[in-house]
Amino acid sequence: MIRISRALIAGSIVSVLVAIIAFASGWTAARLAGTTFVDSFLASFATTSVRQDTPTNMRDQFAVFWQVWHLVEGEFYQTEPIDQQEMVYGAIRGMLSSLDDEYTTFQEPVLAAQSRESMQGKFEGIGAYLGIKEGEIIIDRPFKGSPAERAGLQAGDVVVAVDGLLLGPEIATLSDSEATSFAANKIRGPKGSLVTLTLRREPDPEPFDVAITRDEVPIITVNGEMLDNGVAYIQITEFKATTTALLDDTLSELIPQQPTSIILDLRNNPGGYLRTAQEVLGRFYNGVALYEEENGGVIKELRTIPGASDTRLYDPPMVVLINGSSASAAEIVAGALRDERPNTTLLGERSFGKGSVQNIHQLRDGSSARITIAHWLTPDRSRINRIGITPEYEVLASDDPAYMVPCVAGRRPNEGAPACHDAQLAWGLQLLAGITPPPPSEQTTLFPQRGPPAIFS
Repeated sequence: MIRISRALIAGSIVSVLVAIIAFASGWTAARLAGTTFVDSFLASFATTSVRQDTPTNMRDQFAVFWQVWHLVEGEFYQTEPIDQQEMVYGAIRGMLSSLDDEYTTFQEPVLAAQSRESMQGKFEGIGAYLGIKEGEIIIDRPFKGSPAERAGLQAGDVVVAVDGLLLGPEIATLSDSEATSFAANKIRGPKGSLVTLTLRREPDPEPFDVAITRDEVPIITVNGEMLDNGVAYIQITEFKATTTALLDDTLSELIPQQPTSIILDLRNNPGGYLRTAQEVLGRFYNGVALYEEENGGVIKELRTIPGASDTRLYDPPMVVLINGSSASAAEIVAGALRDERPNTTLLGERSFGKGSVQNIHQLRDGSSARITIAHWLTPDRSRINRIGITPEYEVLASDDPAYMVPCVAGRRPNEGAPACHDAQLAWGLQLLAGITPPPPSEQTTLFPQRGPPAIFS
């Protein structure tokens, strides 16, 4: 048996009492100084289960992270409770930014949900483009056939309030992009729900209310029409999940009209899904679409994905229009058409130069992480990342009246102008007619030494 003498017990009790008193005194002093062992202990206890999820071989590296986390929890001066979720998101953003890759990014749940919805090629709302004019939210234009158009919304309408919430005070300190995003979030909503917009329409200064029932609105990413001289004009604004089907519909309408040449307009196209780019290319030729360079220098060939025989335009001469906002999947398509498709010419300005591929991972709380997994090369193995694609014919953008063209893809003439003006489209059409554009420094009129341009109708 084990015996414990009374003297030892008494001594132990005294020692414990002294320790308690000392701890209490120390705690009081520490609290006055702004930090306590208890605070740090409680903070540490709260994150114990999370720390246990850290891989064993990484615990030494993460020890410093948890040290700082506990210091913040225990010492940081605050008048409101610390937002631990924002601390976590901030840590994730910092981790990804340390990789020095602008396309490896993190999105919080609300923004991630909007991105996922947008990439599906449809959303639920009223269907109108928004803009900013003199610090106010305006309707840039309603989508064709959308609830906004059916409700009578017009380009230039000022959105004063959404469901009674005045937008002016809410967006006063925001950037233009933040302001339009804020307004869009307020206007969007589930299909079948009602939103009331308070609008002001010039010249009447009095605002009025319009109630609109939200619906599922398709995002139109493909526009096409036949122009004079057998030219099929096709514009692709993004490479979303629905873009291939929209392109097939457009081609099914254009091909029976027997186009003799093509203008493919990829200007201001920021990109989208890689597979969609492969499918789009499959409508114009069959072959290599691009190469992916993965970790370890592994090169993987990716090919076009052909469509049905009645959606293919393999043979007619093509001019592809690009500019500095043509990026990612748009550059994949432009570079592949240049390298692989006969009788295809690029015209416009050097493209953006995004030559990387990302996987998008939806995380457990609805947020998402975009991780760069490869760099891509054109079929002739040209690198374009941070370089871009320089077209064979560099033509500066201009809406000078000399460059008169048809108003395609829903464009409207400038105020007071009888037609639209677009130097790059005008020269693309002339190139198909056999007239070579001059160097950029000489592009002062559409037809130097040839007199005024023709009017395309």
